[in-house]
Amino acid sequence: MMDYFEIGHEFGIINRRTQAYVSGACRPWNVSYSEHVVLLTLYSHDGCTQVELGKLLTADKALVARNVKLLEKKGLIFRRQDNEDLRYKYIYLTRKAWEMRPAMEAIVKRWVSFLLKGVEEKRLAEALDTMKIVSENAARAMVETIGTPGKGEGDEDE
Repeated sequence: MMDYFEIGHEFGIINRRTQAYVSGACRPWNVSYSEHVVLLTLYSHDGCTQVELGKLLTADKALVARNVKLLEKKGLIFRRQDNEDLRYKYIYLTRKAWEMRPAMEAIVKRWVSFLLKGVEEKRLAEALDTMKIVSENAARAMVETIGTPGKGEGDEDE
């Protein structure tokens, strides 16, 4: 039988410790964990819209809007309105943000390298395959309906 609590506990540890590490490592730049995630996404999707950014992050509109506003205030991004369709604003990284890229990416590399110490390549490949499936399931989840009897996946007792 699957130990749901152990799985949830392990995910929780990884999530909380990752947030703590990244938050501490980003402190010299006055960048939060969430802002760090947004920056990493924008490094490969510079010029996307706020809606596109939300989809890339699998995050709700309020979280994206809050982080975009904070990053703009810090001079790390700017928004430019579409000339033809005024409803769209495109998000671009500033020179300051681009200059921070090596440091922001190094934070992730150091943390992941630390986490993966002693893990064999084969086990890592299998774990990554499993994590991709779990991540895809999480991205598709209607979080507010899971566990609500009769409304979505996960409402059956196993």
